[in-house]
Amino acid sequence: MKPLTLNKKQHGITIVEFSIVATLFFIIIFAIIEFGRLMFTWHVLNETSRRAARLASVCQVTTNEQADILTAAIIDDVPLPNFTVNNIQIIYLDSNGEKITDSLSDESTFLTIKFVEAKIVDYEINLIIPLATFGVDFSSPSFTTQLPRESLGVTRTGLSDC
Repeated sequence: MKPLTLNKKQHGITIVEFSIVATLFFIIIFAIIEFGRLMFTWHVLNETSRRAARLASVCQVTTNEQADILTAAIIDDVPLPNFTVNNIQIIYLDSNGEKITDSLSDESTFLTIKFVEAKIVDYEINLIIPLATFGVDFSSPSFTTQLPRESLGVTRTGLSDC
């Protein structure tokens, strides 16, 4: 019986096979990592909209307080790059779900507030695939949370700070 020997034409074929298989393997690994980052980002954005709506429903309704709500909802708690106050919108709604456009500090307008809505808008998700990002960014969908009004910062003893 003749011993098996490699043909001279097949010398080095294992390195070619390895490079093809390794390339496919790393593409799949990076795709899994990016998908995990995407799911994490969506969860954080959803939680941030919920937290901002909760703060807006229990804190005072003035321009300064709204800014504090937005800041408190995002400072040191949102581990996402490029996330700013401009990505959060707080909207006060009446009993029909219509946006209240009058001055919120007016008492008659204040009494018409029935719902608070927080939206996360215009957030761009950046890919971090090494050597293959091609400048592709994804726009996240808008995340919206709507809650019924609670105290809006008014207690029986006066106004409360958040």
